[in-house]
Amino acid sequence: MAHNILIIGGTGVFGKRLVRHLSRQPDLVLYVSSRSAAQAAAFTKTLPLPQAELRPVKLDTRVNLQEQLDHIRPRIVVDCSGPFQGAGYGTAHAVLEAGAHFIDLADARDYLAGFADALDATARRNGVCALTGASSTPTLSTCVARHLTDGWQRVDTIDIAITPGGKSEVGRSVIEAILSYAGTDVPLWANGKLSKTTGWQNAKTIDVPGLGHRRVAAVETFDAEYLGPRLNVQSRVSFSAGLESGIEQRGIEALAALRKRGIIGALDALIPLLLKARHITRIPTSSSGGMLVDICGLDADGVMTQTRWSMVARQDHGPNIPILPAAAAIRKLLSGPAKPGADFAHAELSLADIQDEMQGYDIKTATSAVQTKQSDFENALGPHGMKALPQ
Repeated sequence: MAHNILIIGGTGVFGKRLVRHLSRQPDLVLYVSSRSAAQAAAFTKTLPLPQAELRPVKLDTRVNLQEQLDHIRPRIVVDCSGPFQGAGYGTAHAVLEAGAHFIDLADARDYLAGFADALDATARRNGVCALTGASSTPTLSTCVARHLTDGWQRVDTIDIAITPGGKSEVGRSVIEAILSYAGTDVPLWANGKLSKTTGWQNAKTIDVPGLGHRRVAAVETFDAEYLGPRLNVQSRVSFSAGLESGIEQRGIEALAALRKRGIIGALDALIPLLLKARHITRIPTSSSGGMLVDICGLDADGVMTQTRWSMVARQDHGPNIPILPAAAAIRKLLSGPAKPGADFAHAELSLADIQDEMQGYDIKTATSAVQTKQSDFENALGPHGMKALPQ
């Protein structure tokens, strides 16, 4: 029996990647949506020898969405459209009311924070699942952190960084998301409680195994305020990202600094210019990117441990990483009954589920751990500070 899957934003940067990935699976009917029927049809013709059945469709979520869902009758709908900053839950509500599972690739903090409260009752009433954040963050990052700290007695610090290859295609929604919080307050878990820092500031250089040095800066994610209390992190949860192009990275940092000082306001007007500029600024960059998750704390035996999970993607395969959690969630939902309700996608997935979707790509992961006598966290607090921490 073939399963109908509707991909909203199927001709966007991430939508295309997800369609290509899923097209290799038989017994799927993929409805590839776009606001332009011609654009959807043209894209589906570029896919060589798909095993899934591809059906291009014209779809605008703002116009008669319920009628379109009744016509397509999907089992699963995946929203790849973005950006999710400032977005509501109207599309998800319509999908759930149509009796279909809903998955999105959202990483916007406010959208993620309100997702379950807004949609759980509707999902339960219709006996379906609504899964949010099925992307690099918060699903992949959370699955990695959960895997690395399984059984640990205490987690002190979690530092996450993503640095994509500079030659990768970047859509308008990505630029719009980046600019939306540049120079504004973003969450940071510091000293065991929720704090804040400035988006695209506090830059640092990290060493990514297999890639070398990359510059990253603080970005807005839900991970800080979510992983902090979830894993009872005693000190810090930070999330940074970096653009391989030095001009692009320094440029966004400069814009963030000007906005922070009130010299400039909203940056949306710059989006067309930045997209055009990338034709030049991306020239000296590579098609290789990576991700790091560094965690320090007491392992299951009570030994101070510093552990690292790293991922390197080459041949411009890095842009596939954000769609792999969604692909894993689709596979999970199709494999058997799922508990109805609204939750984060990582509630249904393990790190192994996502890594299974990496097969066929030039994506390598590695995990290492070093046991030490004392953590940077303990060194900073000293013996009296450690004793003063709540038990």
